[in-house]
Amino acid sequence: MQMILIVGLGNPGKEFENTRHNIGFSVIDSIQKYFLFPKFSKKFNGFYSKKKIFNKNIVLFKPMKFMNLSGEPTYKIFDFFKIKKIENIIVFHDDLDLNFLKVRVKKTGGHGGHNGIKNIIEYIGKDFNRIKIGIKNAFYTENQISADKFVLGKFSTKELNKIESLKKIMIQNFELIINKNFSEFSSKA
Repeated sequence: MQMILIVGLGNPGKEFENTRHNIGFSVIDSIQKYFLFPKFSKKFNGFYSKKKIFNKNIVLFKPMKFMNLSGEPTYKIFDFFKIKKIENIIVFHDDLDLNFLKVRVKKTGGHGGHNGIKNIIEYIGKDFNRIKIGIKNAFYTENQISADKFVLGKFSTKELNKIESLKKIMIQNFELIINKNFSEFSSKA
């Protein structure tokens, strides 16, 4: 049976909850809760949960070595579960080049300036799938804040409500995501 590793990127610690950089963690938490995955277990500097769903073994993973050091924990969990193909990895992460909540799927390629993705590429190569979630908003565009400061800023209450709607779309289309039917998923996201 095929095994799929789904990684959500973010930074560990209470101070980073609801920050723009942690939207990957947030999506993973929602998937875990909705599909009743077991409680997260700690392994390889991260938290994982595994469940058979839609005729696939799914491993949800949140690396806990900070965003820019996500590669090593991701590689270790990939190796531990003997996931045969790099393309069986799907990574959810924030993207400052995309407008707020715009979703773009990327099947392979470079890091696009995202240091978490850059670090994963250093450990496993570039042929994994990414689901990029836009975090850029008018405040960032109009005020010329540094990217580092902006991504570590918290979402507003209004933005958090909109994110809940996006997470529902991810959950409703989870089977498309794990089957890597990204063109159909992209038309719904």
